Amino acid sequence: MFKKLRTRIIIITMAITTAVLVLAGSFIMLFSSTMRPEPMFRLEVDFSNISNPLSFDDRELKNFIESDRIDGSNRLLIALLSVGATVEVIVFVIVYSLSQKIIEPVKDSYEKQKLFIANASHELKTPLAIIQANMEALDVDKDNEKWKTNIENEVTHANKLVLDLLQLAKMDAGSIDKAASEQIDLNNVITERIEIFQPKFSGKITLSKKTKDLKQTLPKQDFLQVLDILLDNATKYGNKKITITLNQNELSVANDGATVEKKDLEKIFDRFYQTDKTKEGSGLGLAIAKAICEQNNWRISCESNKKTTTFNVEL
Repeated sequence: MFKKLRTRIIIITMAITTAVLVLAGSFIMLFSSTMRPEPMFRLEVDFSNISNPLSFDDRELKNFIESDRIDGSNRLLIALLSVGATVEVIVFVIVYSLSQKIIEPVKDSYEKQKLFIANASHELKTPLAIIQANMEALDVDKDNEKWKTNIENEVTHANKLVLDLLQLAKMDAGSIDKAASEQIDLNNVITERIEIFQPKFSGKITLSKKTKDLKQTLPKQDFLQVLDILLDNATKYGNKKITITLNQNELSVANDGATVEKKDLEKIFDRFYQTDKTKEGSGLGLAIAKAICEQNNWRISCESNKKTTTFNVEL
């Protein structure tokens, strides 16, 4: 498919180049044939006093002039053809070498879309299979409560996955309006989220405050969603400690989990990418966090060493 696309780019470019050269050459030939340059001076010779003047044949003179004009036109045509052929070769070489770079973003986008569909199908397949198995167990086991609970959990999981996919799709299409900004106290907001996430984490979540008064005007729901994603990620991969550092323009969430390799850091915000496949989750959280940050002109990044893995959000 991409070879055909590359061939079409080359053919279309060469066709346009040829058409322009032919049109330009035709105008030059037409212009040169209609123009008659006026002589800079006229030489007049009086042959009346010459006893034996030279005899001129008008037809021979006209033929000589016409022959000279044709020769000039032929030389001009040859020059135009030579220049046109040279331009065609240069354009072909340039287009041929650049066409691969031109279609590279399209190819990457296509490959990511294929991977996105394959991963989404796989992620949805798992909860649906569990739901089906539990539905079958309902008919066999009289104790239905545990099967019902399993079904509810997997339905919630599948529903969240679908909502995440829809949110990413809308962000890609630019159909989500930017949330309205409001003034919030970052200290209070983060403290509330810590209280919600603390029961999910066996270690301790602490907030390191650099400034007492941390009021910011920003989209609250977007900020909360990014914060929740980072806290959820930290509780999954952290061991004993999660530290949130906050100042006027930057939020950092660090955990003491396993070191993220450099090759993984480059892909950590890709959709469905997970450094540890054994952990729960769809691999969409960090991709959504990045999309939200880009939508609000925030900058999100990740760094990891032997002690901590830290996500930084510059507001």
